[in-house]
Amino acid sequence: MFENLERKIPSSMSTFTGRPNLIIYCAPKDEKSDKKLIDVQFLIEKASDILLNGSECPLFASNSLGKLTLGLQNLRKKPDLSKTRYITKVGQEETFQLYQYDVMKVAKWLTYFDEFQKLRHSLKVRFCSSFILLLTVLQMDMLKGFWIIWSRLEKLATVAAARREGICKENQVMLEIEDDQIMVDTNKLEIDLSWCSRYTFEQLKFFGEPEPNRINYMAATMAHLKPTDVELTFMLCQLCLHHVGKRYQGEILEVSERLQESLSNDLHDYYANQMNMRKYSDRLASMMKVNNLVQQGILQRRAKVEFMKIFDVFYVEYSDPEMFVDY
Repeated sequence: MFENLERKIPSSMSTFTGRPNLIIYCAPKDEKSDKKLIDVQFLIEKASDILLNGSECPLFASNSLGKLTLGLQNLRKKPDLSKTRYITKVGQEETFQLYQYDVMKVAKWLTYFDEFQKLRHSLKVRFCSSFILLLTVLQMDMLKGFWIIWSRLEKLATVAAARREGICKENQVMLEIEDDQIMVDTNKLEIDLSWCSRYTFEQLKFFGEPEPNRINYMAATMAHLKPTDVELTFMLCQLCLHHVGKRYQGEILEVSERLQESLSNDLHDYYANQMNMRKYSDRLASMMKVNNLVQQGILQRRAKVEFMKIFDVFYVEYSDPEMFVDY
């Protein structure tokens, strides 16, 4: 799958990670359509199973923010540079595997969010003479709204830390897939869009070129902030809850605002009692500055994609378009 690596690695992403692909690239839905279908149903079902089964290991903390922080630490491991791999090309296989890894990671993190888990309201159905606990539509909508923006901020934190520690240079970004660190040189990266578009990456620059200076600014801002694990967890929570509340409105907005208020109280407790910091408004403003930059990037990207749709740039459709509104 990863081609032209500096090291020899397996030929497919599923072999590389030891996990099967959950995303299926299908033929057109009907003979009249020339659109390919990307079936993500298995991915949604796997994420649902993770949420229903709960956290992989029990964690205990004094409040929700603390427990989510422990969960984040459990999912974000210190980079093992001996497992660093360099890629020069990203295509269908790499893209699908990143989708899969990001969705699974966010689903696992949400299993440590007690208030989120309680949203299912013990909804049950009878099946084969037994009761099965189901996720509510509200929970799945929130997960669909979370995973992309959560992953953007978490990846930004990874890149910022790697640059601050001298692990990667300004023109490089570091990604994580399972236990492997993936290093990408943005100046040498080839992006293959033949699986989803009739146009090349170079041709699509007509709709707007990547902004490396903006990415570097965001990474530098995050590196300067150097958030603690608790602060990064709060940033992830605030960014995601604000985003899905604004996107869905209604009940999700009400739930998001309630959860944000509770987590804000937890953050105050962290500053006041653990950090002995009574004045933290400047610190909080810097955190929100980073979040706003990520939010702006998502909105700009969404507008760009909507513009591309007018010109029928892409010939693929997702079985669940709601999952990719922000991509």
